Amino acid sequence: MKPTTNRRVLIVDDNHAIHDDFRKILCAGKNNSGAMDQAAAALFDEPQNATTSHDFKIDSAMQGREGLERVRQALQEGEPYAMAFIDVRMPPGWDGVETIARIWEVYPDLQVVMCTAYSDYSWDEMIAKIGQSDRLVILKKPFDNVEVLQLANALIAKWHLLQQTRSHVSELEARVRERTKEIETAHAKLQTEIDERNKMEIQLRHAQKMESIGQLAAGIAHEINTPTQYIGDNTRFVQDAFGDITRLVTEYDKLFSAAEKGAVTPELIGAVKSAAAAADMAYLSVEIPKAIQQSLDGVSRVTHIVRAMKEFSHPGTTEKTAVDLAKAIQSTVTVASNEWKYVADVVTEFDPALPPVSCLPGEFNQVVLNLIVNASHAIADVVGDGGNGKGTIIVSTRHDGDWAEVRIRDTGTGIPEHARAKVFDPFFTTKGVGKGTGQGLAIAHNVVVEKHGGTIAFETETGKGTTFIIRLPLKAASTERKAA
Repeated sequence: MKPTTNRRVLIVDDNHAIHDDFRKILCAGKNNSGAMDQAAAALFDEPQNATTSHDFKIDSAMQGREGLERVRQALQEGEPYAMAFIDVRMPPGWDGVETIARIWEVYPDLQVVMCTAYSDYSWDEMIAKIGQSDRLVILKKPFDNVEVLQLANALIAKWHLLQQTRSHVSELEARVRERTKEIETAHAKLQTEIDERNKMEIQLRHAQKMESIGQLAAGIAHEINTPTQYIGDNTRFVQDAFGDITRLVTEYDKLFSAAEKGAVTPELIGAVKSAAAAADMAYLSVEIPKAIQQSLDGVSRVTHIVRAMKEFSHPGTTEKTAVDLAKAIQSTVTVASNEWKYVADVVTEFDPALPPVSCLPGEFNQVVLNLIVNASHAIADVVGDGGNGKGTIIVSTRHDGDWAEVRIRDTGTGIPEHARAKVFDPFFTTKGVGKGTGQGLAIAHNVVVEKHGGTIAFETETGKGTTFIIRLPLKAASTERKAA
């Protein structure tokens, strides 16, 4: 039943005459409908002709148990009562208070008028039995017809409002659930997109690092090839010299054997002199030690480059570790030497008091590499191939309170004013086509700020150069050392 059409009323009283009285009042005909309409109009503040009839649907029960069963049946049929008039005294069964309490256990929405001619219960006693409720009204006998009609209309209207409110609440709850589901779906989608973006960022950083290593590969090969070449040349020189010395020693052995036998001949002496002249021992005694030392220096140089490359290419980790920034920077400078050595001199100024810094080694090396490569390119734009002089790249560290500061300064062209606000934007570059991906500084910003909780900024002057300033927090490193 729709709430707006429900005008079902239950009368629970052990007196048949009372049932007849309620039916006469609530089902009044044309003779007395005028007074009822006037009362309804006054009660609901409506025009008198708005009420055309009092179409209550009335059911009767003679005892409380019967009334409870009728309420249950009405609920099962989907046509609940909107209100009930219940007498207090209904011997020999339940009284009105117990009947109301039991009915409310089954259907708490029922609006009830308790009819009484006596002071059977005080209000406090009724509240103690059935609880505080705004669904209960007391009607004293004998009652006035208009009063009964007013109560019936008012309580049914109240029941309607309760159902409408509940319906609205249910609708709102359904909307909230739907909206919550939409938000959860959007959140899940957003989280998926964030995860995908994080994966792409990791892949992009890895690709950028591999690109950098690829660009440096030729330079590294050249750096290794030079000492390897003179190691090979010196080794071949020592090999040839060893052959000459071996021949000379062989002639000396022959001369010694002949001398023991007293059979030294001019021919044998001449052969020794010829072998000694061919070996040129005076020359070899000077050049062989030089060749050996140069070879050792070459091996040391190759070892240094390989170690620097290994340190630079430290596998990325998800956990930070305490890092000696000076050592990390020096290895990166070595790896990038082929990028800068023709156009600039690199000067390092490391603060010996700077403690180890908690960071991701591979990520930090990549940042330093990007900045050194950018600095060398900026200087190359000024000095060309370096034939007319070189620029300078100064890499320094210092301990500044709770921060470790790294500065990379160059004497290049500086950053144009129109580009300064965009230098950390992905894919933005001032280099020519094919000379840059626009990812170096964007990745550096992400690594320093997002990964390490630090800052990266720059100072620049057109035509004079740029200084990039990296600041990394030291507190995390301090905490990790204490834990260790």
